[in-house]
Amino acid sequence: MGNFLRTVLVQNRSEIADRTFQEDLPVNPLSLILVTLRGDIDTVSIDEPLADFYSIVPSLGVMFRGQDIVRGSLQDLAVLNAMVTGQTPWGSKVQDAAAETWSLTVPIAFGRRAFDEKECFPAVKRGDLRLEMTLDASVNDLDLLSLQIETVELLDADPERFLKYTTGGITFASTGQENVRLPIGNPLLGVLLFGTTIPTGAVNTATWEQIRTKLDNVEMGYARTNWETLMGESNRRMRGNDHWLSQHAHRVDSTTATDAFVTSLSPIRSGTQGVLERYAYLDFDPNKDSSYMLETAGRADVVIQRDAGTADAGRFIPVELQSVAGGK
Repeated sequence: MGNFLRTVLVQNRSEIADRTFQEDLPVNPLSLILVTLRGDIDTVSIDEPLADFYSIVPSLGVMFRGQDIVRGSLQDLAVLNAMVTGQTPWGSKVQDAAAETWSLTVPIAFGRRAFDEKECFPAVKRGDLRLEMTLDASVNDLDLLSLQIETVELLDADPERFLKYTTGGITFASTGQENVRLPIGNPLLGVLLFGTTIPTGAVNTATWEQIRTKLDNVEMGYARTNWETLMGESNRRMRGNDHWLSQHAHRVDSTTATDAFVTSLSPIRSGTQGVLERYAYLDFDPNKDSSYMLETAGRADVVIQRDAGTADAGRFIPVELQSVAGGK
């Protein structure tokens, strides 16, 4: 019978200035890190509250002896964990009004299932595994930031593997086809894509419009997929648990005092309603049992071939299944 240990690494620490800090993580096999931000809303109305919350942490990393195991913005990592593990971010925000408190918890997982004794980060020596966070404490509309960090250790675990996911960025120099090279060596469970440009208004242009995946110049997995279809399919993975990744809207006439029902969608606030519209996930593990994962060992070239009508910036986060030395 397994035993877990949940402990507090950081307790309600006030963060009033921009900074980067590191904390030693526990030494026992690690399943989850739970990062919670807390604060107050300082304006009556926030245009894009979700984007504001996530922008407080532009970079979060987990490093083993100085090498990144996890690296990305809090927003990217929240979406990735939701897609891959089902561990969705959640929080509390009663009103979009001044002086209202809010909180947001984002899980950082080392296995596809929480509390999986075979898929978590292995035991380490003190100081070998560290958490690094960069904070932007002066985000518009939000005040009085404080931080909680908790960890979940699996005391009797003998892990065989763990998840590794670090962000790559690319600025596409031209329209049309360009290749994005992926890491070689570990099996790939998937790749999270972020696009600066997404279809909007009457224009269907996107950073990633059509996508292929190739191993040694041979199409494998995705011979061709379109951004809209891939994004729609990816977001269905949330199954209604995307409240802290995508704002919903109601059909109301916001110009009336009674918020009367109308047949057209009246926007609640200006700007993007959430964050999921800019993400899609290339899934190589649809059954979550490794049966379709993309084997890259011994390959010379593993790429995403992107074809689009815009030249701008994109991000990609490959999800690698890393074997533990001595594991099966």
